[in-house]
Amino acid sequence: MKRTKRLLFTVFVIITIIVGSIGVSAEEYGSYFDSMLKFIDETYYKGITPEEGLKAALKGLFQSLDQYSDYYDVNEMEVLKNNLSSNYSGIGAALEKIEEGIKITKIYEASPAENAGLLEGDIIISVDGKSIKNMDAESVAAIIRGEDGTYVRLTVKRDNLTREFTIKRGKVTIKTVQYRTEIKLAYIKIDSFSSSTAREFNEAINQVNKHNISKIILDLRGNTGGYVDVAVDIAKKLMPEGIITTLVFKSDEFSDVVYYANGNHPDYIVAVLVDEHTASASEIVAGALEDAGNGFLIGQNTFGKGIFQNMLTILTPEAYNKYKELYDSPYVTETQLLSHYGVFPEAEDILGMVKLTTGYYLTPKGRMIHGTGLKPAFEIKNPTYPNGIDISQVGYISSNTPLGISSYGNDVYNTERVLKALGYFSSTPDRKFESDTYEALLKYQKDNKLAATGKVDDKTRESLNNAILKLRRENDLQYSKAVELLGLFRD
Repeated sequence: MKRTKRLLFTVFVIITIIVGSIGVSAEEYGSYFDSMLKFIDETYYKGITPEEGLKAALKGLFQSLDQYSDYYDVNEMEVLKNNLSSNYSGIGAALEKIEEGIKITKIYEASPAENAGLLEGDIIISVDGKSIKNMDAESVAAIIRGEDGTYVRLTVKRDNLTREFTIKRGKVTIKTVQYRTEIKLAYIKIDSFSSSTAREFNEAINQVNKHNISKIILDLRGNTGGYVDVAVDIAKKLMPEGIITTLVFKSDEFSDVVYYANGNHPDYIVAVLVDEHTASASEIVAGALEDAGNGFLIGQNTFGKGIFQNMLTILTPEAYNKYKELYDSPYVTETQLLSHYGVFPEAEDILGMVKLTTGYYLTPKGRMIHGTGLKPAFEIKNPTYPNGIDISQVGYISSNTPLGISSYGNDVYNTERVLKALGYFSSTPDRKFESDTYEALLKYQKDNKLAATGKVDDKTRESLNNAILKLRRENDLQYSKAVELLGLFRD
């Protein structure tokens, strides 16, 4: 039997947990907290409001539970939702905190950032003229985002030079699924399980079925997770009939959930590429395919995050007291009010949101992987990245029209990436065919006894595609093993 525990996250209970159990009443804890706030407000040079004290106490409490639980105020809620969404208004760049500032780690295709000329590797040092020193990546992302059509000014450092960009914010769509079909097999890479992943995956699997392909390389390397229901939806489309995963909750407020696949799709053999960053929802998919028997894992032991979190909207103390008087309710979350009384709190009733670890999941065979992860059947070392290029992500060049100066698009991007991997291209690859692309291509053509046109013609395209294949075999042994093993199965 589960024990029902009503977590009353009022100020009194927060202080009970923070101070510890020393045999005093909740009222005395409340008095202690009031006195502590008064002391800080009178002594701390900036002072503090009761609301600030409450939010700080909540954040400290939830962060102390584990590395995944946290409290978010209303503004932080929006940033978190954007991070889990594939669509938002901003500039379209992924950020990472480093010592020098905030580094741009990825520029999304056809985004305002790409159109403005920002490059991966640029280091942001100020936003709208204000230094972002000592700010984390999430906080900088929050101030860069804004309404569609508004402008933001970024000062960045590139090659020890300072540059300024004024960028018009726009709608950004982040692709989380990349795929390509090859002879007798398909490659599908899922970066995360976000709001658009299921739709993008449907496009990929439809192409797989259109080409009557039954062998799939599913690349989950570096995928740290996302929405569980999205991961389950992906697994449903790949595995035969049976259990996908079981979610086991601690609280009786939530019922345990068992997800099933009906197997109503073509039969697939799936080689799943995993590494030490494959975590959470990704491990649900990988574990389901492995236990179902139509998938096998290649790579490194996965991260081992076998627990899950729920996002719960919490009430202000005023709203808590209001609903307590109305319904004699001890509840502090929107979910509880809705479940027990059918009540939606007003917007002003919301203090913020908590992300709370509420349970663990099991694979179809009942394995609990938290702390241990999934051990691949074929343990192969991680890929190497020639000149920083992840060659598994470089697609074949497909354009039948020669590429030259002013050409734009993914074929240009793939051309520059393979040239960089081979040591011919020194700039940061983008989708614009410019003079540096021309010079690198010219040298490649001369070295490989091709017509030195500076354009990607038919013979140059064939040569570059062969180079991509060779680079994959040499640098991504996990991918190569997947191709080898899938080749052992009948079509």
